[in-house]
Amino acid sequence: MKNRNDKNIRNTIIRVVLVSLYAMLVMKLVKYTMPDDIEIVGHFPRGLFVVFYILLSNLNTEGNLIFNSLLNKKLPWFYFPQKRLLTQLSFILMWTIVTIGIPFTIWYFYNGRSFTYPPFSVAAFVSSIILLLVVLGISLTINFFKHWQISLLDAEHYKQEKLKADYRVLQNQVNPHFLFNSLNVIVSEIKHNPNSAVEFTRRLSKVYRYVLQSKNHDLITLSKELEFIDSFIFLHKVRIGNALEYSVKISAETLEMQLPPLTLQILIENAIKHNIANKENVLKISIASGEDNKLIVSNNLQAIENADSTYTGLSNLSKRFELLKKDGFTYGEQEEKFVVTIPLIEE
Repeated sequence: MKNRNDKNIRNTIIRVVLVSLYAMLVMKLVKYTMPDDIEIVGHFPRGLFVVFYILLSNLNTEGNLIFNSLLNKKLPWFYFPQKRLLTQLSFILMWTIVTIGIPFTIWYFYNGRSFTYPPFSVAAFVSSIILLLVVLGISLTINFFKHWQISLLDAEHYKQEKLKADYRVLQNQVNPHFLFNSLNVIVSEIKHNPNSAVEFTRRLSKVYRYVLQSKNHDLITLSKELEFIDSFIFLHKVRIGNALEYSVKISAETLEMQLPPLTLQILIENAIKHNIANKENVLKISIASGEDNKLIVSNNLQAIENADSTYTGLSNLSKRFELLKKDGFTYGEQEEKFVVTIPLIEE
């Protein structure tokens, strides 16, 4: 980190020196092409004017580069190419007007004899500004290709991480423990309640079909995920009965937003796995709409003793949202509840 900071400081110093030398060269060129009989109203010292132009040139350059760094975080080229291009060009134009256009417009009115400047001098000055922007554009273009390459590498990295995470989810879901419990429930229901056994089998089939089909999708609507969760909850309620309570409070507009498939399954499975659920200690799981297109999944804390959690499922979910460049996925204990915040994604 220290070496990187030292390198950034060194590059900034070199850039400021080069831009300052360029500004001084431009002022020399303009002065060389300007007749001696041009009078400057206000007796503004020429040396101070050169310093002023050097400051403006560096302010223009550094401002554009700082904004470019900000856009690299907020609007990466790889994910928002058109929006990034329009935003970048708009800022360059606006910032050039603010740092060079407005100050020299004020100078124009301050110097009442601006119209007497020779066309060549004006052309040299304007051309110097254009050349400065061209050089800046080349720098930003190099930056674009650099970040594009990094984004490609990151995308491939996250793709591999997603494949690993999906495989773990599939392994955790289609595991002997879950399957044997389900088969035992079916056997028991066949003896005591055949109609329930038929419905249980249908829901179990629906759960496994959804798990397998979800491998083909990066995102799925919340409404479809909730349909799957209804079947998933049904399987557990048949097994543990009224020891599990489940509630959903979702706004209509939220239902059509998206999230990675199996997100809710992982959270509910964690809640059931790590908490006591019986008649005396009912496990209450809630899914509700939150502010700013967030989904809140919570359960009351009644943790099973000596049940260590590695938060592997939550870590996998966090990686998925990193892949989607979506901030806001959080989890933790809050007022005797375990609360997970999920940022929903617009279509």
